[in-house]
Amino acid sequence: MNGTPDPTSRLTSLEVESLQALLPEHREEVVDRVSMVDSIANLSTTDQLRVIGWLVDHGSDLGSRIAISAGIDLAKTVDSDSLDAEHRGMLQYRLGTAYSNRMSLQAKRGDEWNWENNDLEHAIRHFRRTIQEDTVDELAPLEQWRSFTNLGNLYSTTGRFVEAFDFWNEALIQQPYFFPARGQRGIGFYTYSQYDHDGKHRAVLLKKAYDQLEVAKMDRLVGLSPEKTVQQFERYQARISSEFESPPPSDGLLEFENNDLGDSSEERAYRRWCLRHRLFLNTLNDVTSEPVAAQDTLHLGQLQDTRQERIVTCLGLWNHLVEEYVTARHLLYQGSHPDGTHYADRDVYLTNTLDYPIHSVQGEYLKISLRTAYSIFDKIAQFINYYFECGRDTGEVQFSDIWFQNRHGSGLQEQFSSRENLPLRGLYWLSKDFNNDSLLIENSLDLAGRELAELRNGVEHRYVKLTEWGLSGRRANGLTDELATTMSRDEFERKALTMLRKTRAALIYLTLAVYHEERQKPERTSPAMPLQFGPLGNALQ
Repeated sequence: MNGTPDPTSRLTSLEVESLQALLPEHREEVVDRVSMVDSIANLSTTDQLRVIGWLVDHGSDLGSRIAISAGIDLAKTVDSDSLDAEHRGMLQYRLGTAYSNRMSLQAKRGDEWNWENNDLEHAIRHFRRTIQEDTVDELAPLEQWRSFTNLGNLYSTTGRFVEAFDFWNEALIQQPYFFPARGQRGIGFYTYSQYDHDGKHRAVLLKKAYDQLEVAKMDRLVGLSPEKTVQQFERYQARISSEFESPPPSDGLLEFENNDLGDSSEERAYRRWCLRHRLFLNTLNDVTSEPVAAQDTLHLGQLQDTRQERIVTCLGLWNHLVEEYVTARHLLYQGSHPDGTHYADRDVYLTNTLDYPIHSVQGEYLKISLRTAYSIFDKIAQFINYYFECGRDTGEVQFSDIWFQNRHGSGLQEQFSSRENLPLRGLYWLSKDFNNDSLLIENSLDLAGRELAELRNGVEHRYVKLTEWGLSGRRANGLTDELATTMSRDEFERKALTMLRKTRAALIYLTLAVYHEERQKPERTSPAMPLQFGPLGNALQ
């Protein structure tokens, strides 16, 4: 290693071992050396991943965008398709980390409210590839836990913090003492609390955040995270303490009364199912599955406007969104809990096509639920168009393009570009899942909206056949149905549930975004509206 290395030189396996011996004390020298390498094709897969990891991890520690970019460039030269599942997952993990680290360095320069971020999009894509079904189980446990945690962190960064809990929870299901996920979940609860306009719910979210961060500080004893991360956990915990008159927050905040789940065993079973899958329009359902959260309490709060018609319109559309969601939720429950043959299916003649088809009213409930949940997104776009006065023709408003200056998505509207409204930005990034093909990763455990949109289009405009065995089942005489999208009933049910959960998250983001906007308006000396609104009630007259 005497003299100045040729910038186009290649590392040898022996040199890789020598550089490894210099770490961690001389990481700057190691990063400087490998940053000048143009190719790692001659190295073993293990050494290739090791070199990329040095640039990504140590480059980030040193604050070197150049080193991280060099790691990305080297990773792109590796043929992912030629790797086995384990190494393919490791490569995608390193690429996801690289883009995420580079994004974090850029955010420190004051770009944290830039709604468009290519590095963030790349990071999400690569972490989705990391948790594909055929790769994630091959990864070392630590990298599995980190993959789920990091993907949750990215979701939270975009403003999709409700969905981020799915990934932090998954990491903690696999390893309850994975403190990085515990701490990030605590920060997620804190972020959530800053946008919740229900004072009691906000206190519960803060208490939950405090407790998670208290446990996460134990990371200092095991060293899963760098010291600066543990210090971040401590700063957030101190911030939470400052919001209580008598810190720390009382344990009594998480001691909930036993609420009634309903009058009948059927209603109680339905509400327990909703609680378990976090389907209530209630921010507490992201904290607990206890009966206290078994109510759809989410609402828009106090709206202010000089024109009463605008307030009535917003409230009316919101009521419709809630009722459609509740209907889709109940249809999904009915469809996923068949109790024998429905009376409407009796004496209906159907031909056996020998591919194990399942035709039933309950199966159609599943399809209608998915279609209804999907349709809510475009109605959310109508709300955004009206509330933020985007000026788009109501006949062409769609969730995937309401954010742009025109229907074909060329440039963000001025109302949204760099707007400091995190849940609103979360809605924008959720919309990306529905219109960005590059974010659709097949067989990923993070099911992108694009895949769900295609399934909805199949249900709405084409033909989806539910079967007992699905695509992997036996086909009589080798025959297939050439028009149908064939899917097992269980798989369709899972995807319909995912669609419903995305819809719930979108509705929560919408209310929190509106509340944030209303808080920014100057206080009025006269009532926002002379009419007095109260609960409508649900009884049919």
